[in-house]
Amino acid sequence: MAYSLKDLAWLLEKLQTKGVKGVVVGSTVIDLELRKKQFEDDIDIFVIEPSPLIEEDFYRGLAEEEGWQISYTALGTPKLVAKLPSGEEVVVELYENILDYYIPPEILENAPKKRIGKTEVRFIRPEDYIVLKAKAAREADIEDLRIVREYIDEGKLRVDERIIKRDVELLPEDDRGFVVNKLRELGFRV
Repeated sequence: MAYSLKDLAWLLEKLQTKGVKGVVVGSTVIDLELRKKQFEDDIDIFVIEPSPLIEEDFYRGLAEEEGWQISYTALGTPKLVAKLPSGEEVVVELYENILDYYIPPEILENAPKKRIGKTEVRFIRPEDYIVLKAKAAREADIEDLRIVREYIDEGKLRVDERIIKRDVELLPEDDRGFVVNKLRELGFRV
């Protein structure tokens, strides 16, 4: 499932024109920061509106209209399998704050816009991604963070540790100590 920057731009524009408002929160953030032109991972979007849980019929209709498939993420939110103009398929996982999946509103509100093709899209910062991955702390998430740490150590990716510290403070108090410990284990100074 490799797709191009052009495919990504097409898909994000398609979702916006259909009325999906959200912030890209997954590894696409890191890939774009590294200026990659080819992508392999799914696209994770924190949806502002319409709610993936409350308005699931909206997403079913979108999938049907576009000839896409729809299923569910591990959290029970909709997941689209979008057919791209290149013929490739990409999974778009749609999230909102539910159960243990929590992104502080300040991170979403401060997410900068980037122009992808003709469309402006909001993406969390790499620093936000690092903190959110540490909070999730599944083995796959920690492995993703090890890879990000390698990019930093190799000088391919620059991060501002002040933003990481700020983000940790935005997390629920119960999560902060755990996240700080995970980040320190990975070589971040927090």
